[in-house]
Amino acid sequence: MAAGDGYDPLSTRKSMLGRFSLPVTGYIAFALVLILFGICTTLDGNSVLKLQLGEGEEANKRIIIPAGANAMMGSYGMMMDATAMCVMGFGFLYAFCRKYTWGGIVFNFFICGLCFLWCQVCTCIIDAIFTGEFHKTEINLGAMISADLVTAAVLITFGVCYGFVSPCQLVIICLVEPLAMKFNEHIVVHYLGTSDAGGSILTHAFGAFFGLGLNLGLGVKPRHIPEENRLTNYVADTFALVGTIVLWMFWPSFNGSLLFDDASVQQRVVVNTYIAICASCVTAMVTSHLVHGGKLNILEVQNATLAGGVSIGMSCSYQMEPWVPCLIGGLAGILSSVGYGHISGCMENLGVMDSAGATQLHGIPGVFGALAAAIVVVATTNNQYFAADTVWTEMDDNTNGKQFGMIIASILCTLAISFITGIS
Repeated sequence: MAAGDGYDPLSTRKSMLGRFSLPVTGYIAFALVLILFGICTTLDGNSVLKLQLGEGEEANKRIIIPAGANAMMGSYGMMMDATAMCVMGFGFLYAFCRKYTWGGIVFNFFICGLCFLWCQVCTCIIDAIFTGEFHKTEINLGAMISADLVTAAVLITFGVCYGFVSPCQLVIICLVEPLAMKFNEHIVVHYLGTSDAGGSILTHAFGAFFGLGLNLGLGVKPRHIPEENRLTNYVADTFALVGTIVLWMFWPSFNGSLLFDDASVQQRVVVNTYIAICASCVTAMVTSHLVHGGKLNILEVQNATLAGGVSIGMSCSYQMEPWVPCLIGGLAGILSSVGYGHISGCMENLGVMDSAGATQLHGIPGVFGALAAAIVVVATTNNQYFAADTVWTEMDDNTNGKQFGMIIASILCTLAISFITGIS
């Protein structure tokens, strides 16, 4: 067919490249993950078959390890709750846009699958970089829970760039961001001595500001996005509300899943998170009604109601009176709701794009939560120890003022690393 008959060789070539770009990128990424998974991971010791030594009838019999002997198994339910938050909660929450309802759910699912595997490799690589020694990552419930927390950060970034990044770019994000996040986590936890059980800054703020840096690096501006691409409808908003409810219900498990080694701390985490997220549910809706002249805004109901879970993430393990998490969660709900009502518009006027408003749900409440944790450390007794290590095994010479400074340094470190790696 001649070019004059409507045949465009260049257009056809571009179409073919677009059709095969995800399969090529996806298979290369999977091959990389598979090879490194074989090099960098191994089974946990409790998962390996053990035989009795000796002679006679008892020789070579399999040793049975009672379920109660493995403390991690007590967190299996919480691990599945955290996984449900990533797969179902974020997935349905990202169904809010009419044009991208299926894409929001499907690519959220894709990100979960890839990141759950890649995070185990990243743990091994980052540990080797900092320690100078190579040790394989032992795959157990603790490693799987840690992967949930890292995957959540990538899903938050997906919310920032939702609707205008290609599937191939998502694959690259899934490979780069977990490495950057584990790098930042190692600095914050091991060098700055800051514990962030629920990931106020290590997960939520990191994912949000990585996404903002990514958008800036890609040159995406609000004016580039057609208005029809932002439209929603009743069905899409209903799906998103289902995601909100899933996230709201399982958030205490998300914050407490890693603390399986101390039942008292884990219970404190669950209680504090439950109180904070209930408070944000109330204040976010009341504030939305106030900001929008007597009407509830569905976007704020879907998102700002969850801000308490984000903001209490760092201080959820602290020993404090119940009114404190109630106050932190309540203020976070107000802050997030006002952010969706006013700050989002200001960001767009400045040329900053954030499709799902992740800055208002994860970025600002995450930083606010870390600042609140720093204040709690200064104002109360013994929380400087919980702020550094929930089991008090290190930094016994810690002081309130010292830990306050460490938390502030951790915030600045996280914002810098997330934004710079995102923009680059």
